[in-house]
Amino acid sequence: MDPKNSIYRESFTIRASEVDLNGKATLASLAGLMQEIAGNHASTMNFDITDLHKQDLTWVLHRLDIRIDRYPEWREEIIIETWPNAGDALRAYRDYRIKSTDGEILGVALSYWMIINIKSRRPSRIPREILEIRLGEKDHVLEIKKDRPKPASGSDRHSTFRVRRADLDMNLHVNNARYLEWITETLAEKAATSIKRADIMFMKESGLGDQITSHMVRRPEQNSSHRLLNQDDEIIALAELNY
Repeated sequence: MDPKNSIYRESFTIRASEVDLNGKATLASLAGLMQEIAGNHASTMNFDITDLHKQDLTWVLHRLDIRIDRYPEWREEIIIETWPNAGDALRAYRDYRIKSTDGEILGVALSYWMIINIKSRRPSRIPREILEIRLGEKDHVLEIKKDRPKPASGSDRHSTFRVRRADLDMNLHVNNARYLEWITETLAEKAATSIKRADIMFMKESGLGDQITSHMVRRPEQNSSHRLLNQDDEIIALAELNY
């Protein structure tokens, strides 16, 4: 089957390193698996980061909106499906479905991607050959959001972290799954294991040695607002969680 016109699928078995204290996959580990399959699919179509690096370009994740219906458990086999969807000259969308082996929908996600120039770190127009590789007629699994998450002032709870080498990806900035770990670290254990929807926007890169503070503000109706700040009090990520 031509990968340019198909949904890409991979199977994963949830490992011990990917679960929480209750033996269920964490939100960050699921985000990591989605990043893995996105890269694998892009590689089959010759536009993953290794291909883009030859042009001094790279992919960056701008936003990730996830809905979880059930968290898979340790040693459970899951299937993740993904496909590129319609975008424009500056944004590319990618959809995901997380399923059990018997077809149960465990969750869905919509990711928003941009291409930046490695040297200038500025956004670059997406090459035409990439824009043409998408399933433009297929509905998104979640609605496209135009407004960014609203930052709340103050802080009901916060945690501070120092960026380590282990936090960096091949673009030499903090991996998106690490942002999710920092965000959920401010939650009580019960809340962290019952997140049903997470919308996170990545605002600014973070590098080795940066000091990051994760702030959480409780909202009505089992919601919370989150912001990650660096040592210069710049917002590097915003998120809204629903439980």
